[in-house]
Amino acid sequence: MADDSTELPPKVLNVLKTASEEILKSQDGYCFTMDNSSDKDVDDTFTYNASELADMTEFINFDMIGEEGDNLDSFNHLITKTNHEDLTGDRKVLKILLESGIGQVVPENYVVFLHYIAYISNLQEPFDVTYIQGRRPKRFTLGNGELLPGLEIGIKTMTLGEHARFIIKPELAYRELGCPPRIPPNATVLFDVHLVSYLSPDNILTFDKENRDPNLFDKNLAQVKKFHLEANELFKLKNIDKAIFKYNRALELLHLAGCKSDLEEIEMMKYLNKLYTNLSLCYLKQCAFNKVCRMGIEAMKYSERFSKRSAKLFFNWGKALRLLKDFTEANKKIQMALKLEPQNESIHSEIRKLEKDKEFHRNIELITFKDDNTIDDNERLAPEFWEVFNTHLIEFYNGDDDVLTVMLNKNPDDIEVVKNKASFYDLQVHIIKKAGVETNCIAIQKSKNN
Repeated sequence: MADDSTELPPKVLNVLKTASEEILKSQDGYCFTMDNSSDKDVDDTFTYNASELADMTEFINFDMIGEEGDNLDSFNHLITKTNHEDLTGDRKVLKILLESGIGQVVPENYVVFLHYIAYISNLQEPFDVTYIQGRRPKRFTLGNGELLPGLEIGIKTMTLGEHARFIIKPELAYRELGCPPRIPPNATVLFDVHLVSYLSPDNILTFDKENRDPNLFDKNLAQVKKFHLEANELFKLKNIDKAIFKYNRALELLHLAGCKSDLEEIEMMKYLNKLYTNLSLCYLKQCAFNKVCRMGIEAMKYSERFSKRSAKLFFNWGKALRLLKDFTEANKKIQMALKLEPQNESIHSEIRKLEKDKEFHRNIELITFKDDNTIDDNERLAPEFWEVFNTHLIEFYNGDDDVLTVMLNKNPDDIEVVKNKASFYDLQVHIIKKAGVETNCIAIQKSKNN
């Protein structure tokens, strides 16, 4: 990565630049796609070859990076007081956790498999994107100088499956020389990284040997199907945690499988879409709404041409956004689902719930709205709030929705009041987290007996 001097094709850069000029507004974690194709059956229309490289920009998650020529410190607008970790103690490598992984952090000298998108300070288009160089993740050995020093520091803090953002100062990136013509001198860089997998030096020998097997893809796909079916059964038994584990094992195998033909790639993308969609439903059941959105983003990166045909994926994504109170984006996703399945009553019901939830949230905002300069997260909520909340809680209990969310201050007494009111109706309360950090969003969920 540090010394890869291959230029991206001009067509790719032009498409990237055009797309990034319409980058999504400040929200973290929504997907931008540029597909304008017709609604023909995807199995009949999907093709891919090297000459269509620019089309792979559809797999990129365009987070807002900044405006060219602004006077902010590099990527400063992405950093808040609580969303980052200083990995070096001198702010030369900052980490923003986007999605937690599982297990232990990467051990020393292991081989890592990464997908990433890399940006230069305050420029809108990425300078390096694994998703347009091939769908297989890139491979690096830690401790060999194959990675930028700051990026290696960051990777060593990651766990399996984790998504993280690293902001790296020039001293631990390309330094005063840069990497012409793409990287200017003294450039601060940002990497959005997905740690797909990692292997020990001993296991990598077995991995390389297996990768020479001409039937490897079929063998991996058979194992993926096995994990997929096992996860489905676990989900039916309401063992959500184990189902999530199995789905993720299947994902890891698919990411590492690699494709040697269009037919293999189609099979891979079909299963990626199924797995991300099923995971989105698992996370909905757990009230992990930000993870649901992440699954939508990942599905669009890796299998966009199939994901865009999935009403179930957009339905789950839209519902999660509604419960996070992002009604504009929620409506967009639900409308995509409706376009695919216009007669689906569940989608029509979700549209009605969205409108009702918007009205509830608007009433709450009228009561709790304060000037941003005077807002106090620990201030107690007014009696008027509880009047509106109590009415809506009873309507929720007697209605057909399974989850109610509300934005609160972080006063522990108010949170305790919500818990007590919910327990009266035998309802469960979850404080919604984003990248492991508790937010002001509280979810109230009906128990199995409701």
